[in-house]
Amino acid sequence: MNKYILSILLLLLFSYGVTAMSVKQCLFSEMTGVINFEGKPAAGVKLVRMVDYNKAQYDETVTDENGNFNFPVIYRSNIAGMFLPMQFVVNQKITAYKDDVEYLVWEATTMKSTENYEARGKPLIVSCELSLEEESYIKINGALIYGHCTWDVEPDPPVDVSIYYDDDEEEEEIK
Repeated sequence: MNKYILSILLLLLFSYGVTAMSVKQCLFSEMTGVINFEGKPAAGVKLVRMVDYNKAQYDETVTDENGNFNFPVIYRSNIAGMFLPMQFVVNQKITAYKDDVEYLVWEATTMKSTENYEARGKPLIVSCELSLEEESYIKINGALIYGHCTWDVEPDPPVDVSIYYDDDEEEEEIK
């Protein structure tokens, strides 16, 4: 009986130690902001957030009378990440539903588990205009983010591909 109790105590102690040592990963930073439609705050818009890291998980919120919304940060603990080399890849998506019409608010793939990576370390505070005809995109830290939102972030500089391409060589090949 004493061996049984001792085994359980050691198992609990070991489990607590491993959990305490696990790697904390941010799957989706906290996002606050406002949803607008035709330049005016959109009240009562249902927002559904999907985070896909091995298995999709969903949560939702509704904009208040001023179009404001908040999604809390989503973390996960990863014990295997301490011991095994792994590529961190998380798909993120927020969809809005207004008057039975679906709008893409945000779609991205993050490859870094740092909170606020999508805003280069600053809080992720967005302004989204659903009435735009097309989604726009922005490249942040090498990742494309699509949707109808803007936020205080400096996009990645454009890549100069001319250093990889010689116009004279192409003209000679065409002749």
